[in-house]
Amino acid sequence: MRRWLWLIFILTGCGLVSNDDTIKSTLIVLTFDDGDKSIFELAFPAMQKYDYPGVNFIPTGWINKQDWLTLEQVRKLEDAGWETGGHSVTHANLTTISIDSARSEIRRNYEQLVAFGLKHRCFALPAGHSNSETNRIIKEYFSIIRTSQNERYSFPLNLDRLGYYQVQNNDDATSLLMRVAHGIIEGECLIIFGFHQFTVGEANFITKIQLSVFKEFLEGIKKRNLKVVTLSEAVDRLQR
Repeated sequence: MRRWLWLIFILTGCGLVSNDDTIKSTLIVLTFDDGDKSIFELAFPAMQKYDYPGVNFIPTGWINKQDWLTLEQVRKLEDAGWETGGHSVTHANLTTISIDSARSEIRRNYEQLVAFGLKHRCFALPAGHSNSETNRIIKEYFSIIRTSQNERYSFPLNLDRLGYYQVQNNDDATSLLMRVAHGIIEGECLIIFGFHQFTVGEANFITKIQLSVFKEFLEGIKKRNLKVVTLSEAVDRLQR
C-alpha cells in the first residue's frame, strides 16, 4: 500500500488524503546556508510566489561582503517571514580549531545576530562538524542545532540534532519530491532541505542548483498541499 501511495504522490502531484494525522501534519522546512547572494536574487522571488518562508543560516562575518548577502537583504528576508540562524562568524570547522576559538566563533555569532536585530534561536553547524564540547557551548546561546545528517524525524524531536537533506547539483525536482514522498509514507513529522547556491546557468558546483529545478520543486510542494514553515515554527508546532 505504501509503495502505491508513493507512486501516486510522485506521478500525479496529488495531495495525500488520509485519516492518518501523521501524514497530514508532515512539515517542510527549507534552509539556506552561507548567505550567497543568489539566495536573495533568485531563490527568494521564487519562494515569494507561494508565500513560503525560509531559514537563512549565514556566517555573520560574511554579511555585506562581496558575493554575499547584505544586512539590508537579510532584514528584508526576515520582513517576509524568513528566520535567521547562527552559522558561526567565519564558517570555521568548530572541531579543528581550539576550544577557545570555537567558543569565540559561537558567542560572537550570537552577539552579532542580536546586535543586527536578527532572529537567533537556531544554529547550523559549519560544514556539519561538531563534538560534545562544541555542542555544549552552542546550547549556551542557541536552542536548536541543525546538523548536516539526513535524519528521519518522529516524536519527540532531538533539538540538538536536527539534520537535513543536502540538495546537490545532481538532484532534480523528482528526486527531491521522492525524498518528501518517502518521508510522508514513513510517517516523518518533519523534513528539512538544505540549499546553498542557485544559478540560471549550469550548476557546475556540488552545492549549486538550477533555479528551474528549484521552481519545479516548489510547485510540487504546493500541488501536494504541504505546509512550509521556519525551523522554529516547526519545533513549536511539533512540541505542543
